[in-house]
Amino acid sequence: MAESLDDLLNQIKAEYQEKDQGKPPEKKPLLDEDDLKSPATNSSTYQPISSSPSSRSPVEDSMLSELKAEFEEQEREAQRKRQQQRQEEELKAKQREQRKRDALKQQAQDWLNNLKPHSDEGLWFEEFSYSYSSKLEAAIDYLQALRETP
Repeated sequence: MAESLDDLLNQIKAEYQEKDQGKPPEKKPLLDEDDLKSPATNSSTYQPISSSPSSRSPVEDSMLSELKAEFEEQEREAQRKRQQQRQEEELKAKQREQRKRDALKQQAQDWLNNLKPHSDEGLWFEEFSYSYSSKLEAAIDYLQALRETP
């Protein structure tokens, strides 16, 4: 935040003193728009003000509570956005993997279509594919292994 809590408390106190004297208080939002756009400060750097509760008026306590509630709401919103971004990134990664798998599946199907069953490679593949649930799955694994070998 651009202003410290002491500055805000002094501003609030001045506004209420002006109000008591009959002057209309100057309206200023508790948080500037720039404060809302700036990244939240690290909670480990936050140091609470060590003033005794008896030195604050009920109005100051109320304003402090409002500030605290606003800050907590901003933190919850930022956390929600981070969680949503993580979920979107995970979904994109899964979709990328699925597209890769689909492309490999198509390549394996093409390879199987071009495989001559009585050739050396065809006979070897026939034996290789026995442990798989389908020849397509065997072809996928075989093509993946070929890609991974340097």
